[in-house]
Amino acid sequence: MSQSLPLLLPPWATRLGRLRVAPRYWAVAGQAVASATSFLTNIFIAKLCGLATFGQYSAWQLLLLLALAVQGALITQPMQVVLGTLPPGRRAAYGQLVLGWQVVFSALVVGATALGARQLPQAAAVLPAFVVLLLTSGGQDTLRKLLLAKGNVQAALLADVLSGGGQLLVLLALALRPTPTTLPQVMWAVGLTTVPALVVSGCVLGTWPSLRLTYWRCLGRRHWRQARWLVPTALLQWGSANVLLVFAGWVGSPTILGVLRLAQTAMGVFNLGLQAVENYALPRLSQSFAQAPAVFVAQRAALWRQMLLAAGPALVVLALAAGPLVARFGPANGAAYADLLRWCCLLYGVILLVYPLRLTVRLLGDSRHYFGGYVLSIGASLASVRWLTAHYQTSGVVLGWLLAQLVLGAYWAWAVHRAGTGARSGLPLVA
Repeated sequence: MSQSLPLLLPPWATRLGRLRVAPRYWAVAGQAVASATSFLTNIFIAKLCGLATFGQYSAWQLLLLLALAVQGALITQPMQVVLGTLPPGRRAAYGQLVLGWQVVFSALVVGATALGARQLPQAAAVLPAFVVLLLTSGGQDTLRKLLLAKGNVQAALLADVLSGGGQLLVLLALALRPTPTTLPQVMWAVGLTTVPALVVSGCVLGTWPSLRLTYWRCLGRRHWRQARWLVPTALLQWGSANVLLVFAGWVGSPTILGVLRLAQTAMGVFNLGLQAVENYALPRLSQSFAQAPAVFVAQRAALWRQMLLAAGPALVVLALAAGPLVARFGPANGAAYADLLRWCCLLYGVILLVYPLRLTVRLLGDSRHYFGGYVLSIGASLASVRWLTAHYQTSGVVLGWLLAQLVLGAYWAWAVHRAGTGARSGLPLVA
């Protein structure tokens, strides 16, 4: 994999870039900072404002996550694949095009949010702060993934540290005040503390060349071939996760919903690792996939082995220690939830096994098989979730997710073989 590019930053910051650490570890560290900041922010807000206000914040946050999911499908996920296939001379121009799309998308989302908020008069006090949060979060998400795709992993980490550290410091200052903290104040704090990260990311990316109209057309077509199936897939992914949780709370109780969210939080470290791997590795795998299939096989196999060695033992230990962990940190009379944690460990084990197929499907000519797999898997989980929850209660939701992953892996294995990336081109179905 390519080495990280030198950073044009102040001397105190350039020392970070001279540390001899593999770029993938910088990428994982950046994702860890972002995830830890989100987790601690939620705790701060719940303590500062109370559960009622935290519920309102969560509703706005859900809208933000939906916007980020659509943005990722339209802009950053196709960019991760296309950028690595371009000759070096065109990559800067393509980066300019990506940022242009980001500006247009942000304007459209802000307009749609403002129109929707007109139907809710109580949202007027929060809307300005949420618009700032929406713009800064969306912009930083795209800049961060562009930095990772270009190899500037230390700069991405520095931006994450600035944003996350500033956010937690401001929230701590709000917590020390004698007066209660309001929801708009929280929104302003989270949104404005992202601005330094935007400045750092923009400075590292540097100036952009002029982009001719012919480049717009050529690069736009390649980008859209990837994005057209990713957009409905992103909507399905976002909807499926929330529909299953809402269903569990509806047929059960708020306690069941809370336990599931707690289980998701406990497994969050694996989510951040998988996301970091995809953000960093996919642009590099796309180069070898297009130019040197044998190198692609070796790179993917090495990546898969590293993931198994890093996560496999942790999942086994977590499953074996589920009982004592739930008894120590779980809710009262929560011994039954140990099985829930064990099922989550099995779920992530299956996700690790399916991951080479996921990366390969992302690199095919378009993303229709990526989308098709999620349609089938989500349909299977939704069709079975009522029966599963009736027989296995809370664990039934996790079993629905597990069934979805098995269907997903089976379909992607068929798609990879049918596309000729198996026997016909010498690429195995798994690493």
